[in-house]
Amino acid sequence: MPDVEPRPRRLRRLLLVVFVLLVAAGGTGAYVFIQGREEPASVPVFCERLALAQDLDQSLATLDPTTLGPQTGALQRALNVAPDDIKPQLATLTAFVEQITAAVSASPTNKRDALVNALEQRQGEIDAVTAAGRAVQEWSSANCGISLNGTAD
Repeated sequence: MPDVEPRPRRLRRLLLVVFVLLVAAGGTGAYVFIQGREEPASVPVFCERLALAQDLDQSLATLDPTTLGPQTGALQRALNVAPDDIKPQLATLTAFVEQITAAVSASPTNKRDALVNALEQRQGEIDAVTAAGRAVQEWSSANCGISLNGTAD
């Protein structure tokens, strides 16, 4: 049964990527209405926003529309003030999360299937997104004191 084994590995890898993306979402609840102008990069503000969006992984896992949209927005607002040394990695994560969220939101019925399909369609991005997620996790731990690992081992 060598044909059966790659699919579980692929799904585990996809779920890991989703988790990393969601965790990287990091934060912005209080800054939702303050967008529309360029903000300077700021480690303290970035860390605040990253902390506020830290539950994006749970929102994606549950596909809760009441939290998924705001958490995706929080990730974008964190990107707006991201320091230059982490901005490219966060941009990779943000784009991926926005694509996944849009695909799930566009599905009129089975959101779970839409999520799985969206992830499978983006398998070519998995390595880059996983690396970006790890970089954001390490950066947030070192610079913000925030653990974005959630319950992951």
